[in-house]
Amino acid sequence: MSDHPILIVGAGLAGLAAAVELARQGLPVLVIDQAQAIGGAVHRQPLPGVRSTATGAQAHRWSRLIAEVQAQAIPIRCGTRFGGVDHTGAALLTGALSTLIRPRAIVLATGARESVQPRPGWTLPGVMTAGAIQSRIKTLAEPPQGRVLLAGSGPLLLAVGAELCRLRHPPIAIIEAARPLFNPASLTLPLPYLTEAATYLAHLLRARVPLFFGAHLTEIIQTNGPLVAQIDTRKGPRNFAVDVIGLHDGIRPNDAGLTNCDVIPTLRLGDCREALGARAALADGFAGGQKLAAELLGTTPPSPNHDLQRQRAAQARLARIYAHDGLARLAEIPAETVICRCENRTLADLRALGPAPTARALRLDGRFAMGACQGRFCAEWVGRLSDLKAPPKPIGAARWPSRPISVADLLTTSDPIEKETK
Repeated sequence: MSDHPILIVGAGLAGLAAAVELARQGLPVLVIDQAQAIGGAVHRQPLPGVRSTATGAQAHRWSRLIAEVQAQAIPIRCGTRFGGVDHTGAALLTGALSTLIRPRAIVLATGARESVQPRPGWTLPGVMTAGAIQSRIKTLAEPPQGRVLLAGSGPLLLAVGAELCRLRHPPIAIIEAARPLFNPASLTLPLPYLTEAATYLAHLLRARVPLFFGAHLTEIIQTNGPLVAQIDTRKGPRNFAVDVIGLHDGIRPNDAGLTNCDVIPTLRLGDCREALGARAALADGFAGGQKLAAELLGTTPPSPNHDLQRQRAAQARLARIYAHDGLARLAEIPAETVICRCENRTLADLRALGPAPTARALRLDGRFAMGACQGRFCAEWVGRLSDLKAPPKPIGAARWPSRPISVADLLTTSDPIEKETK
């Protein structure tokens, strides 16, 4: 591309908001997303012919942003993956748009990834993330078939449970490790947070969904029929026979393997930089676009984003409200529990590497974080379990390419950079 646009990776709230601000300043942009439609995880779009399940403030927020995107005629290429940027500033794109480009700057707005703590049976068929259930609802407007149990910790459990209720398919129970409703600090959250939580709870209470607080899903057992979820509650053990289990233990920045580049500006926005949620992602996108435009055009930088600061404070408070003893339980899981799903590596395989193994030993000898996800889902838990007395160590590093690339992708990648230099 001869106009050297600003490459924006991610067509969610932060990426599109940044694109709008940059386009307003007359700067050319190109937005890419690996999904087949814009929206990111929060505003994932329904498939053609499927009605949208978005309601209220969420739907209004999205429609306003899309109107601004359309007003600026921002080019968006979906089905396109970002392979990383090298030391010369060349960015590798694969998929629908397979090419090498040298953008004027890069905005990384890849959002958050869902965190799921390993438990015995968490790799069984029928066990998925709560976010995967939510994605099904948003794209198909239908729930998973059969009895659904939600377990883990975090506000997403209530949100997904409420969405299932709206589809007249309420979960048989929600298992929450923390006790947010019994924490007085919950009442000090900003009003939009409280209003949203109250809406979710109203749906759940009307559907008479049992809510277990201070409870943990300790094991999932495969039987000839349904899955059996073993729950440790404050009043003793409980078992639930279910067909689908949605697990969720918070969110983390989706930044595994992403590199910066010294020769062109590289900016991380939204949950890709720090997991603060949808409200902060939108604010951060607009503010980040203004900041990058000022840097590229040599104009006065914008003032600090006070809205983002308020959201950061609210999320920190939310983290304290949802604090629980789940990490202490991690050390008690059985040795045969799978830790790395891609390579099917267990806790016993990890312990066989000896005390406090190095990151090199974890990857090359243990094969941890060496599969298709490159540690996106297991690195946190492998790092914690490899040395329980120390903070979790990173496994792997930023790299080029930032993710596994198929030979087919490389063969179909055009090279306009080479053409420009001839």
